[in-house]
Amino acid sequence: MIMKKKMKHLIAVTMCLVLSISVLSGCGSSSESTGSKEKADSLNIMVWEGTWSEEMFQDFTKETGIKVNISYIDNTDTLLAKMIEGSADYDLIDLEGAYVKSFLDGELLAPIDKSKVKNVKNIQESFLKEGPIGDTEEKYTIPNMGCSYTTIVYNKETCPIKITSFKDLANPKLKGKIAMVNSTISLYGEALAACGFKPDSTNEEEMKKANELLTQIKANVKAFVGESAVSQLENGECPVAFCWDYTTLCVDSKDNWDKFDAVALKEGCERFQQYWAIPAASEKQSEATELIDFLLRPEENAKSNAEYGGVPNLKQDLLAPHLDKDFYESPALKKEEELFPISWSIAVSDEQINLMDTYYTELMGNAAE
Repeated sequence: MIMKKKMKHLIAVTMCLVLSISVLSGCGSSSESTGSKEKADSLNIMVWEGTWSEEMFQDFTKETGIKVNISYIDNTDTLLAKMIEGSADYDLIDLEGAYVKSFLDGELLAPIDKSKVKNVKNIQESFLKEGPIGDTEEKYTIPNMGCSYTTIVYNKETCPIKITSFKDLANPKLKGKIAMVNSTISLYGEALAACGFKPDSTNEEEMKKANELLTQIKANVKAFVGESAVSQLENGECPVAFCWDYTTLCVDSKDNWDKFDAVALKEGCERFQQYWAIPAASEKQSEATELIDFLLRPEENAKSNAEYGGVPNLKQDLLAPHLDKDFYESPALKKEEELFPISWSIAVSDEQINLMDTYYTELMGNAAE
């Protein structure tokens, strides 16, 4: 299941810790800088649960003898905090594109030796044209999946109104019928866009208007969800959801192909993508690079697509022979062609997150004293 994560951030506090650790740790922590050494017998990686087939990592161990120890996290703040506490604990991470600039500003990532990642050629060219904000040339990151989108998903049989804009969620006919993710970036970014502002605005008056729209919509929300609205949609509890689950619905059952649809909102929608990145403090950067190259093999990469779906990042002619013949018939993949041109993405900004969090606390009825 492809899931975007809940975002509440610690960047301002942790950057100070990063600088302190950088001074204490000095420069020669990576395997490339310590001279010759024996090949590592294990790698510690951190990824999102419900995204990657563990069979891929087991195959890597069989071929190389390097054991892959997998840790799962539920939000990027956890990842950031754990890296600050001891980034050498992780040798490869699955990083949200919105956070790349912040990690690079904190000098937390190592450049990737692309000469050792031969299989990067298997990635669709569109994903290699421009990397995430902060690493547009992809010197520190390699895309590990296609794009996902946060938009409105609805049941075509039971949704009582036609939806073309995020503002439509304030329609009284939707009272008690909406499931909504509680990601501050997703909620306020979309509300800002629907009000005619930039989704990364830090203008307080614009944020106030976005919050007013969200307050109107909240009156119709039956459930706020942290990770996924799939259960609310599939069991009929909510015929409408603002979420990132359309791809997951299409993977769960072919019955959902005709039952649900995703809206190409007239104000656009949030686009996000995941990247492989190697922590700067890792002492096993060479082995981590080897793992990245292995995971970009079509026969291995396909195992995750088959198990969890998602928009593939590898070329179709290479991946298709390893997937079900109707995999590329999924309406979620066809919808991607419609969503990508209207989508937007932003980099995490401490200033914006602090402002969003202030209004989010008010929105949820727990205003700070």
